[in-house]
Amino acid sequence: MTESVRRRGVLVVGHGSHREEANEDVREAARRIGVRGGFQLIEAAFLEITRPTISEGFARLVAEGAEHIIVHPYFLSPGRHTRGDIPVEVEQAASQHAGITYQITGPLAAHDFVIEASVERIQETEGSDERDATAHGARRGTVYLVGAGPGDPGLLTIKARDLLAKCDVVIYDNLVNPELLRHVRASAERIYVGKVGGGRQTPQDEINRLLVAHALKGQRIVRLKGGDPFLFGRGGEEAEALTALGIRFEVVPGVSSALAVPAYAGIPLTHRGVASSVAVVTGARQSDGAHTFEALANLSAVDTLVVLMGVAHLREIAGDLMEAGRPPETPAAVIRWGTYEGQQTVVGTLATISDEAERSGMRAPAVIIVGEVVRLRERLRWFEGSLESAGDEELKTVFSAA
Repeated sequence: MTESVRRRGVLVVGHGSHREEANEDVREAARRIGVRGGFQLIEAAFLEITRPTISEGFARLVAEGAEHIIVHPYFLSPGRHTRGDIPVEVEQAASQHAGITYQITGPLAAHDFVIEASVERIQETEGSDERDATAHGARRGTVYLVGAGPGDPGLLTIKARDLLAKCDVVIYDNLVNPELLRHVRASAERIYVGKVGGGRQTPQDEINRLLVAHALKGQRIVRLKGGDPFLFGRGGEEAEALTALGIRFEVVPGVSSALAVPAYAGIPLTHRGVASSVAVVTGARQSDGAHTFEALANLSAVDTLVVLMGVAHLREIAGDLMEAGRPPETPAAVIRWGTYEGQQTVVGTLATISDEAERSGMRAPAVIIVGEVVRLRERLRWFEGSLESAGDEELKTVFSAA
């Protein structure tokens, strides 16, 4: 059995310190590496001073089912530690578990990305006083209606990131990736106001009240919304409420799921010779979330139709589009948790997509795409397939065998 198909575990090794906060930094780094890399089996261990030791961390991964263990020295010296101490200890640990194989990554300390990040931090610090006076510095008594993007933390805009770092209060929605909150200062107040279909709801009036109350205290507020705040995000309603009371606000556009999610599924919304028009509609009404068909009927001739918040009414939506003149064989796709590592895509036609989606257990959050561009996914899909192989392929190129 090759190492790429054996069950992999990752052991992140720090030096170990008498300062517990330094050890916690290593544990937190291991957690985030696991989330970002999609590593299900990951443990932190330490070379000395504290526990778990390398041997103990190795044993934990084996107990959890790991068959091949990647040992990653986290910012340890590329000399004695990574070429001397760690190989010896890892070899001793592996000898206690028959059939378990391992690799040790190259030292991280002098990696080009680390050098680039260091230069960036120096430049950021040098120019921080100037930036505080720019639009990226949050002003007191101001509400920032900020788009968080569709989910992938890398799609957050620079301005949004900077405002999160400066704000006193962040008021965020259900579809905001929790990973983005790491940009918020520990002293800032975090207020969750998520709205979940069929579940807990925070009334819009209450959200407006919170925005106003904190602004009147002279605080800097980020109202963080999934996607873009002015595309089915009720950002306009919140802006009206603030304007009515003379409270300053700014809008920071975000990458909308209507654009990013199809792209991550390998579906271009426009394509020469295939589609030259796009419409984005909501699959739910304002008042009760029930399906609305008027807009769908009026836009049935648009080349590509993007439906947000409509997966609960997929069968009705597909039926209404066919009744309005769309051929039953029109390609359609449903994409759940788009841009996240757990992204799932189901493809069919207007006649079959409802059954296909039900069979795959598709539910919110999801984006529906209807149009001939869906056929291009067969050739252009790039994200979902890469998730399965990226980890192993990356290891083959950057990890050195022990």
